[in-house]
Amino acid sequence: MKKLICLIFIILNSGLVAADTNESTAYIRGYELTVDSATLKNGLAIQNSLILNRLIGGTTNFTIPATNQFKGKGIEIGINKRHSGLLGTDFGISFATLFADSNYTGVYANSSLRVGSGSSAINLSSDSFTASEFTSNRLQTANIKLAENIYFFHDSGQKFLEGLALRVGGEIYGNEIKATSPYNIYNSNSNINGTIIQGSGFAVSPINETTYNEAYLNAILGIGYNLKIAEGHNLTIGYEYLKSVANSGNYKSKTKSLLVLSPTLAFPSETKMKGKVESEMEGNRINLGYRFMISENVSFGINYSHTEATHRVVDSKVKEPGNFFTLLTSGSSFNPIPFLLGSQPGFGPFPENKDIRRQIGIEFALRY
Repeated sequence: MKKLICLIFIILNSGLVAADTNESTAYIRGYELTVDSATLKNGLAIQNSLILNRLIGGTTNFTIPATNQFKGKGIEIGINKRHSGLLGTDFGISFATLFADSNYTGVYANSSLRVGSGSSAINLSSDSFTASEFTSNRLQTANIKLAENIYFFHDSGQKFLEGLALRVGGEIYGNEIKATSPYNIYNSNSNINGTIIQGSGFAVSPINETTYNEAYLNAILGIGYNLKIAEGHNLTIGYEYLKSVANSGNYKSKTKSLLVLSPTLAFPSETKMKGKVESEMEGNRINLGYRFMISENVSFGINYSHTEATHRVVDSKVKEPGNFFTLLTSGSSFNPIPFLLGSQPGFGPFPENKDIRRQIGIEFALRY
């Protein structure tokens, strides 16, 4: 994928420098961004792809996330370059760091185990519900975009058609979320040979930290429209269809807890789950912009962008260590199959969520 990305940028960059420049505008833009993040939702729910693996070993574990929106500020720099009446290029690089209020996950777990055989066998079963609050939530998002605008009606003599363009291009788009849960509230029921033990309460252990990143190479197809509404006043409208053609993703979950050996003896322990994730993205973006020429070469502008895209996980290499107790699921006999299957990458189903972004910004531009 790295070679493909490098090749695309070499080709597109050669188009930028090879053409004769009639007009160029460089801009810097600051913006406020609100994100209902599919990256976060998929990251918190990716363990659900292990539900079949766990069922083979006699356990059930299912996560339901409830998330808040991320909010923050970002910056974008770019160039709008008009090579000729027919062709123009838009190039931009943006980056933002955002934070969210508390996010939650509800986890239902159920397990059963039989150890030994006959009258001396020990039958264990339990079910629980745990609500974890993620109090530290960060989203970093970045975009590198380059699109060619083809003005088919530039010489039509029709004022309202000259600014209409077909837009074709690509972008490299990436997100990374990091969420930490320092405590949880739980309710559990355990049955040991008919003896029921109930428990509930508040716990500061285990502490969970989830990190999930994804990067896409997206193709862009759309239309753009530039209209000079008065001397020094320009309006832009754009629609873009986005479709991923390559992707890369990584997931890591780290859980810190205490291994209690006796009422007075406990040791810290840490477990990790990680793996590569493949996903695809498809969505739409709408842009609105207004620029006012302060002087002959300097302009001030405001703009708004709305993006909706579906992030769909199609394969996951995330796995967890095999459950040692599944070796005894057939009583006292040795049965390695549940252990081996339980330690494989997730069989699915894989999560799918919608990402919604609203961005409003102000910019200063220099025409040269």
